Amino acid sequence: MSVLDIGSGLGGPSRYLAATFDCQVTGVDLSPSFVEAASYLADRAGLADKVIYECARAEVLPYRDQSFDVAWTQHVAMNITDRPGLYREAHRVLRRGGRFAIYDVVAGNGEPLHFPVPWAREPDASYLVRPAAMRSLLEDAGFQVIDWADRTEISVAWFAEQQKTGAQAPASPPPLGLHVAMGPDFAGMSANLGRNLREGRAGIVQAVLDRP
Repeated sequence: MSVLDIGSGLGGPSRYLAATFDCQVTGVDLSPSFVEAASYLADRAGLADKVIYECARAEVLPYRDQSFDVAWTQHVAMNITDRPGLYREAHRVLRRGGRFAIYDVVAGNGEPLHFPVPWAREPDASYLVRPAAMRSLLEDAGFQVIDWADRTEISVAWFAEQQKTGAQAPASPPPLGLHVAMGPDFAGMSANLGRNLREGRAGIVQAVLDRP
């Protein structure tokens, strides 16, 4: 199968998919430095023949209609202003019967977020929508919902476990980790995301959709 990872970042999910399911994965990201790093890591992991990365906008994908069996996006949509364009493009490049898998942050109870968060340091760079609006936009793009799950409670529990583990860790950060790519304030960003989820200001949705 051919998979498109939209907003592939450093390429962790795409490499996992390729290694676990023996599929061909194409990752696209807006950041040239992320594309370069993801390509380097794929080569080091021995997956250069299964994973490729290209610099492109999610709302204007450089692929022909019906090019992929699966489209995947994880923690990406909250950075995209043109949400309808994102979903229309995912629908366009998927073959009939293809699947669109999503794991994304959504707006919660309407209270403002605590910033910075992993995807935005300021409110004007964050584009969350409520779950119902997200589902409506996906259906407007032509998708049919197969599975729709609220993963907020699971995520809150995960953050609590991470906080417990972090309290027992050395004071200095490890030499490798997301903080290397995201900056020295990543720990605070991550903590704010956990707080926003606990307080209901944000949520997590996991969805699988069909492209008829």
